[in-house]
Amino acid sequence: MTFIRRIDTVESGGLVGLLILICAVALLVQLERSSRWPRLNPWRERWRPWERRIALYIRSAPFTYVFLFVLLITTWVYNTSRPSVARTLLLERSTNLHQLGQDPMRALVASAFWLSGSWELFVWLILFSLVLAPVERWIGSARTAIVFAVGHAGATLLTAAGLWLAIRYEAVGRYVEHAIDVGVSYGFFAVAAVLALHLSGRSRTLYLAVVIGYLAASAAVIRNFTDFGHLAAFAIGLALAPLVTRGRVRSGRAGSPGWSDRPTID
Repeated sequence: MTFIRRIDTVESGGLVGLLILICAVALLVQLERSSRWPRLNPWRERWRPWERRIALYIRSAPFTYVFLFVLLITTWVYNTSRPSVARTLLLERSTNLHQLGQDPMRALVASAFWLSGSWELFVWLILFSLVLAPVERWIGSARTAIVFAVGHAGATLLTAAGLWLAIRYEAVGRYVEHAIDVGVSYGFFAVAAVLALHLSGRSRTLYLAVVIGYLAASAAVIRNFTDFGHLAAFAIGLALAPLVTRGRVRSGRAGSPGWSDRPTID
């Protein structure tokens, strides 16, 4: 989640980066499919096997990449809006105490589909492909979506309860009631916890040590309620993991075709 961040101007650099990425992808697709420029034919032949692999990988994880597509649209809307409109968009979709008190269901759902900058979209594209997509190929789209949703909602509510107590005992100012709080990190860390069950032996121990160590260090050093929310989301994911992985057999490396012979929905 992106927490307590003041947004006075829309990031023009982020919009330019988003435009460059979209244009680059469109250019590569056009070059690959066009019969012009025969000198590029050797490059096209080398690229086509990779194109098929990437297309298969994306189709095998529909929840992951549909979610990323929605994030692309909302990020575009955010970056092309006037600063005042962009700030209002995020405030009205934040899971701060004010919005949770007014319309909790709307806040919980809407907050998961907005980011506060284009750079975050690039980061989540990589992390979703490395973590969510392999988990989805293993346990299926429906189970992945359930873990993501429960982790996002559960960690959000636990964080909100902590903030409410902190305000009541004057540990933080009341301004946090209207803080901007959007993003996908709670759901992501819940799904990342499920990945641990696909590993075994030293790999699982190392993975858990690195992730939990990182989350604990961030919470201890930064002391931001969002970082405590990440720990809560990871704990929720660990609690759900035995349930959602029941009947799923570990096979192959994370992200490899051996994870699943074909995409699964539930």
